[in-house]
Amino acid sequence: MGVAIDLEATKAALAAALTESAGTDGITVEAVVTESQPKVTAEQLATIGDVLGTFSTSFNAGNSSRTKNLKTGTEKINGTVLMPGEEFSAYVWMTPFTVANGYAAAGSYENGRTVDSIGGGACQICTTLYNAVLLSELEVTQRQNHSMTVAYVDPSADAAIAGTYKDLKFVNNYETPIYIEGAVNGGKLSFTIYGKETRPANRTIKYVSETLGVTDPGEPIVKVDASLAPGARVTEQSSHRGLRSRLWKYVYVDGVETEKEILHTDSYSASKAIVRVGPAAAEVVNPVLPETPAQTPESTEPAIVEGINGGPGVSPSAETPAPVDPAPVSPAGNPAPVPEETAPPVSPAGPGA
Repeated sequence: MGVAIDLEATKAALAAALTESAGTDGITVEAVVTESQPKVTAEQLATIGDVLGTFSTSFNAGNSSRTKNLKTGTEKINGTVLMPGEEFSAYVWMTPFTVANGYAAAGSYENGRTVDSIGGGACQICTTLYNAVLLSELEVTQRQNHSMTVAYVDPSADAAIAGTYKDLKFVNNYETPIYIEGAVNGGKLSFTIYGKETRPANRTIKYVSETLGVTDPGEPIVKVDASLAPGARVTEQSSHRGLRSRLWKYVYVDGVETEKEILHTDSYSASKAIVRVGPAAAEVVNPVLPETPAQTPESTEPAIVEGINGGPGVSPSAETPAPVDPAPVSPAGNPAPVPEETAPPVSPAGPGA
């Protein structure tokens, strides 16, 4: 319990005592106080004992910059307690995305391109936490998809962050507090949400990603790079298929479906692959001798760069064919005007700022 002094009431009591006790040697005035209730009590925290939802995604632990960002952002969220009715904002908890705040430059999306920006990887943190939130059935108040598909979850199961334009927000709609635990171990990022389970034991839920349509990205963009050997070919950026998808929520009681709803429908932009190639080797053609008309040149055509001049197209990445019977998400766009994950912070007050 706390004690708060009512300054105005105490001043009034003091003024009255001075008036009434004029000419006396001493005056004693008792301060007017009120008790203040603690925001969190041990009794409330004692209700946290059940796993409401947990979810994990994988990443390449060999990418040191991205790994650093995942650890930094996760540490800022780990240990968060939300009281009933309180709202969580990934932007508030994780920003600013600066080197001074523990982040490094890593890949993120910007207008159909993959670029390096400080804090790249924060979207995977939001996505992993989002799926734990879905399984906990907390109230989601803001969530946007990426501009392009990601590899670590199914379409429409992702959650992007780009300043306050794209943020993950949710409210603790339970009557007891919840505790958020985040961890990065090896190549796995995990979030677990604890609280007091009030949902019936015979009630289960699952989330299903459904692909509605696919757009082919088309032929790759080919750039001639004089620093490469003739004929050499380097993929600078993989292609992304355009996609329309939606996420379903199914509720079962004793194994029987009782509810289903569409949570959201999303659009992901197609993006061409970018390939750098070495300059073409000098064309060499053997002359045709008049006396041997049957002889033909070894080559009379210019070199063909794969993917152009009639060459084969790209192999789309992150294949997600529409399922006949959509597989569930593991229990658990339009391009943004700024890089997803790393929009300039506005220095909000609150945890992580």
